[in-house]
Amino acid sequence: MTPLPPVPPLFLPCPAPSSVRCSDSLMAGLCREVDRARQRGGQLLALLARCQDRGLGLRLRQELVRLQERRRELLATALSWRESDRADPLALEFLIELCSRPLPG
Repeated sequence: MTPLPPVPPLFLPCPAPSSVRCSDSLMAGLCREVDRARQRGGQLLALLARCQDRGLGLRLRQELVRLQERRRELLATALSWRESDRADPLALEFLIELCSRPLPG
């Protein structure tokens, strides 16, 4: 009887801690958040241009204001991280660039 080949592991081991910085996934997530906020801002402006209902228009404008506030909050956080030198400089500069771009409109 021939022995069965070994079963490969279901999950690959995580990379060595020195090869991936903890901030990498955080920066990527924040960059995605800012990008989604910009996309949603464009959608909100298009909806506002067509909106006939006063209450809906108010809710859409409030959401747009919240997106702008979140963008400013992320920019302030990224700038403080730059001063403290706690993250990958290239990723941080990219996040600052994305946060510095105004929402559409």
